[in-house]
Amino acid sequence: MFESGIVVAVLIAIGQFAKTYIDSKYIPLVTLVLGILAGIMYVPADTIQTGILNGIIVGLSANGLFDATKILHEKTE
Repeated sequence: MFESGIVVAVLIAIGQFAKTYIDSKYIPLVTLVLGILAGIMYVPADTIQTGILNGIIVGLSANGLFDATKILHEKTE
């Protein structure tokens, strides 16, 4: 479980870095694809299908966490 949290944080950081090179509307797709790759290669799983599912969950979590912080940041301004 600890590995997934680290992967989410890394994906958020990569998404922020990628904004300098690609349009912001493609960031969720980038984090989802990188999440799937991380789920297959890094997050512990028994089968590839489980790794892909874990990767989708991690990628979507990174997107949701980023969107939630973005909304909170807009409300404080």
